[in-house]
Amino acid sequence: MTQGAINQAAQRLAQDGGLLAEEVLALEERLRGAAYVHHDDTGWRMNGQQAWVSAYRSEDVALFKANRRHTAAELHAVLKDSFAGTLICDRFVTYDAQQFAEVPQQKCLSHVIRNISDVAEQVQGRAGRALAYVLKLKAAFQEAITVHRDFVEGRCHERHFRIRADRVRRLVNRLLKRTDLRTKESERLRAGLWKQHQRGRLLLFLEKPSLPPTNNAAERQLRSVVLARKVSQCSKNERGATTYMRIKSVTETARLRGHDPVDVLMALRR
Repeated sequence: MTQGAINQAAQRLAQDGGLLAEEVLALEERLRGAAYVHHDDTGWRMNGQQAWVSAYRSEDVALFKANRRHTAAELHAVLKDSFAGTLICDRFVTYDAQQFAEVPQQKCLSHVIRNISDVAEQVQGRAGRALAYVLKLKAAFQEAITVHRDFVEGRCHERHFRIRADRVRRLVNRLLKRTDLRTKESERLRAGLWKQHQRGRLLLFLEKPSLPPTNNAAERQLRSVVLARKVSQCSKNERGATTYMRIKSVTETARLRGHDPVDVLMALRR
């Protein structure tokens, strides 16, 4: 069988109005009703031009979308105004758009800790206490993750969890309210984190421990997309990108639910 024949078969399977396309619409609807949704993007190409792939992940849905633009509009087109859950994401400016002003968000603490580590490298060796400050900040967020993990994994009861969580919140609040930082890197970091902290987007998982503190789930969903990008020319056109994303959404959701992806695809051929 030639590559062209395979491509044509895939396009027939994922065509508009077909069972697979309808299944993807159902996945989108289920995603909008989820308690929380992870979201992240990575680069892609359509006909040699810059594009992006967005990964959405709830507890039982994995959804992929290819877009020519990388703005809040594409995210809102999927979640719409009906999404009432929490968005797990990084601190990219897209999530600060007006469409998401009222959407609860948990910023990925893995990203936050990496950002802090980058600043620590930049200020290392300088006079003053900039390094000591950023290391305290890093330790505070690491402790927040530890407190959450201990509770979720049953190593501490709820009362002890609440005490520890309150202690971490007060420490982070105190560190981010500092106004005496003299290095531009640490002050820029502090100001950006303080903005998100004031909106309740850094430690929301300590108030609602059912939420994850990181966006690792979305990053894992994108790994296979990154691999495909490295070993292929991505998509020749928008139709090819849509075909790939629809099939990938169905197969990855099947894996997430413990189903055989091939069986699911075969059922959607009928």
